[in-house]
Amino acid sequence: MPKRYSRRRTEECLIFVRWLFACIAIFVSCAAVSANAAAGKHPADVLEFCSGDIAFADQSDIPAVGWARRATPALWLSDEARAKLDGKLTAWGRFHFDRNQMPSEPLAIYTENNRERLTVYLNGVELFRNYRSATSQTLGWNRPYIIPVPRKLLRDGGNELVLRVGSDRQFSLGVGTVKVGSQEVLGRLYNYQQFWRVTGSAAANYAMLFLTFAAFLMWMARRSETEIFWLVMTGLLWFVRDFHFFAEESPLDPYWFQQVSYYSLYFAVAASLSFCVAFLKLPNHRRIIALLFTIGVALCIFRVAITSTNRTDLATSLSTLLVSLTVCGLMIREWFRNRSLESLALVAVVLFATILGLHDIGRIPNVNWWQGLGFHIQPYTGFLLFSVFLLSVGRKYLRALAEVETLNTSLEQRVETATHALAASERARQRIEVEHAVGIERERLMREMHDGIGSNLVTALAVVRKQGEAPVAEETLQRAITDLKLTVDSLAPVEGDVVALLANLRHRMEPDMEKAGVKCIWRVEPCPSLDWLDAPNALHMLRIIQEGVGNVLSHASASSITIACRPTEREGRDGVELILADDGRGFVAANVSGNGRGLSNMHTRASQLGAELRIESDEGAGSKLSLWLPVEMHVRKSA
Repeated sequence: MPKRYSRRRTEECLIFVRWLFACIAIFVSCAAVSANAAAGKHPADVLEFCSGDIAFADQSDIPAVGWARRATPALWLSDEARAKLDGKLTAWGRFHFDRNQMPSEPLAIYTENNRERLTVYLNGVELFRNYRSATSQTLGWNRPYIIPVPRKLLRDGGNELVLRVGSDRQFSLGVGTVKVGSQEVLGRLYNYQQFWRVTGSAAANYAMLFLTFAAFLMWMARRSETEIFWLVMTGLLWFVRDFHFFAEESPLDPYWFQQVSYYSLYFAVAASLSFCVAFLKLPNHRRIIALLFTIGVALCIFRVAITSTNRTDLATSLSTLLVSLTVCGLMIREWFRNRSLESLALVAVVLFATILGLHDIGRIPNVNWWQGLGFHIQPYTGFLLFSVFLLSVGRKYLRALAEVETLNTSLEQRVETATHALAASERARQRIEVEHAVGIERERLMREMHDGIGSNLVTALAVVRKQGEAPVAEETLQRAITDLKLTVDSLAPVEGDVVALLANLRHRMEPDMEKAGVKCIWRVEPCPSLDWLDAPNALHMLRIIQEGVGNVLSHASASSITIACRPTEREGRDGVELILADDGRGFVAANVSGNGRGLSNMHTRASQLGAELRIESDEGAGSKLSLWLPVEMHVRKSA
C-alpha cells in the first residue's frame, strides 16, 4: 500500500516542482533572449552565405581550379575528400560579397562549425588561423570565430573571402556557417555563441569534475554506498563525453578521441540511470544496472555496424532516449509508492535531460529538424544531472544526520533517566543496608532488653512476692516490666501500621485494666499506613496513649476505656485519629495545674510527631484524648 502523502511532503514536492520549472524557464528564456539579441540583425547589417564554391586540394595556396557551387554550410565533406585526396583532408570554401552593399561601419567575418583546422583569407591575404602548425590537432567544429576586417584589405566593389579547412584522414571535415557584416552585430552573436558553446560548458564541466573528485573521496571513505560510486561515474563519464565541446585541441589521436567522445555518451547515460536505480533502491536494481550497461555495449556495437565514424546515427540516439524514458517510468512508479521528494527530483531531472537530448538530436546537421537555441545543450546536461544527484545525496545525508541527532538526544535522555534510576537504586540499596543494619541492632537491643533487663525485673518481682514485700514495690516492678515490654514493642518493625501498634499496646495494658476493674472497648477501622512512623516516633505515640491510660486508671474512677482508631481529614490533609475515651468522673480543664509533667510530656511528644493532641473533659462526664497523625509529613520532625 502506498504511504499517505503528508501535507508537509506535498508542500516540499510542490516547492521543488515550481523551483525546477522556474529554473528551466529562466534557462530557456535567457538563451532565447540572448539568441534574439545575437540574431537581431538587419539585411543591411549582416550577409549570411547560403551557398559558395567548394574545392578539394591539399595545398597551401588558394586553388585556381576545381571549384564547384554548392549549398553552405557543407559539414559532411569527409567522404568526398577521402575519395579525392590521398593524404590529409583539405577543403576550400570561396565566397564573394560587394563592399558597397555592406554598412559603412567596421566589418567583421563570423564563422562557426568549421572542421577542424581553419584558415581565413580575404582578397588573397591570410587574416586568421586557429592552429599553430599543420600538425596541430585543433578542434574547431563547435567554436565560433570572429575576425575583424581591416579597411585597407577591402575593395570598393567585389571582395573574395576564402576559408581553408583541414583535418586528419579519419576525422571529420566541413565548411561551416559564414557571415560578413557589422562588427557590432556579429560581436553580439559571437559573445552569445562563445559563452553557451565554450565558456559556459567548460565552467559547468570543470565544476562537475571538481565535485566528482570530492564525491570520489567520499566514496573511498564509504565504499558500501553504491549510489555514491554511480555519482562519481556519472560525473566522470559526462566530463569525458562533453570535453570535445570546449576543448581547443584533441588530447589523443583525433580518430580515437572522436570515438571516445561518441561512445562515452551511452555509458554516461547508463551511469546516470544506474545512480537513480541504486539511489531509489528499485526492485532488482542490480539486474537493472547490469542491463543498462549491456544495452550501452549493444548500442556501441550497433553504431559501429551501421555507420562510419563521421556520421551521427539517429537510431542509436533515439534508442538512448527510449531507454531513459523506460527507466523514468520505473522511477515514476517508485515515486507513487513512496512519494519522496528525492524520487520526484530524479524523475523531473531525467525527463528534462531527455527533452534536452531530443533538442540536440534535432540540431544534428544530417537530421536538421530545427536549430533550437543555436547551440548544443548536452554539455550542460551532465552538470544538471550531477548537481541534482549530488543534492539528493546531500539531502539524504542531512536527513540521516538529523536522525542521528534525534537518536543522540533520545540516547542522552535515556542515559540521564538510567543515571537517575541508578542513583535512586543506589540510594535505595544504601537505605536497605542501613535499615538492615538498624534492624539487626534493634533485634540485638530487643534480645538484650528481654534476656537481660527483662529477666532481672521478673526475678526481682518474684523475690518481692516471695518475701512478702510492700505492695508498692510489687506494683513498681510490674509497671517497669510493662514499660519495658512497651519499649520492646516500639522497636519491632511495624511499617507504619498504627492499628498493629495499638493492638500490641492493648495486649500489654489490658491485664492492668482488668485488675483495676476497667473494661477495654476496642473500636478500630482500617487506616492508611504512615510511612514516617519509625521506631522513635512509634514510641512517642505509644507513650502518649500509655500516659492517657495511666491517667484514667489513676484518677478517673472509670468503668470502661474506649480505644478507637479511624481515618480522618483535617484542613485538606489525610490523617489517622487515635481516640482514648473513658466514662469516669472527668475534670475541669481550668483546674488542672500547668506544672504537671504528664500532660506537658504528652504535648511535647505530639509536637515532635507533627501531630495534633486534644484533651476534652467535663466534670462528671468522663474525658476524651484525641491524637491526629498526618499521613504525609511536610517537614519531618526529629525524634
